[in-house]
Amino acid sequence: MRGMAVFATMSRRVQLSAALIVAAALMVLLDLLHFASLRPGYSHVSNTISELGQTGASCAHQVASVFFLPVGLLVWLALWIVHREAPDRQAALISAAMSCLGTGYAMAAIFPCDPGAPLFGSWRTQVHNVFGFIDYGGTGIGFLLASRCFAGRKDAIQAAACLVAGVLVLLGLALLSVEAAFHVRGAIQRATEVIQFTGLFFVCTALPRRMMTPNKSAAGNGSREI
Repeated sequence: MRGMAVFATMSRRVQLSAALIVAAALMVLLDLLHFASLRPGYSHVSNTISELGQTGASCAHQVASVFFLPVGLLVWLALWIVHREAPDRQAALISAAMSCLGTGYAMAAIFPCDPGAPLFGSWRTQVHNVFGFIDYGGTGIGFLLASRCFAGRKDAIQAAACLVAGVLVLLGLALLSVEAAFHVRGAIQRATEVIQFTGLFFVCTALPRRMMTPNKSAAGNGSREI
């Protein structure tokens, strides 16, 4: 009975972490559409999300305070809950890597980019870009770590999904760093963000449950030893 109560509590917390990721994703979508509508000539294909809060923008303060920072905090909170529900070392590494998504958003609120989001610019832009690299690089690595975790527990479909997500996020990071792709970098970034939030929702839902489920091979060995 006690085990069932613990599992029920864990399930509620897992649902909460997943709900926080959904809330963060919806906030990104709605705020992106709202603030973009206030910027004449803004293109979702060629302009980055960061440009909505660039230095000198009329609504830069609002973008930082009601968009970037809240999204970052929601992602951090969701992954903190996941870490509490799956406290082993492997899950902790995955949670830490995936939390880079929240770090990217939170730091974008503190260090806005220069107009046009150049690869090189003021010191503030350089710091902004470093955290952007951490954002995409960290979550990409997080997906690869999650893939390894699921593969080790014989969850082939989950492992393959995380592997594909990790490769695509890292590919998105590479393309965002190439000036030749600047005319479509807004579209590239948005596609990468969709992968990040969709994959993070999956990780927040599946990872704690996998940590509560005995490894199949280990369970089989244990039963033979008995």
